[in-house]
Amino acid sequence: MSDLCRPCRYKPSVRVGEDACPFTAGYWNLLHRHRDRFEHNARMTRAVRGLDRLRDLDALLEQERDRSD
Repeated sequence: MSDLCRPCRYKPSVRVGEDACPFTAGYWNLLHRHRDRFEHNARMTRAVRGLDRLRDLDALLEQERDRSD
């Protein structure tokens, strides 16, 4: 999502895996969980549509479920 965490070991451009940024994965997970609410908000419509383009969404959601256990 950004490159502000340069010294961090996680990569913001990676959503799934050991190098995945927890903030990036958390962002997409939050959008997915609250999709019904956000898709009717004009400012969030574009972000919600981005979920449809994620090829690794299922893996991301599974990873986030595992993190919350």
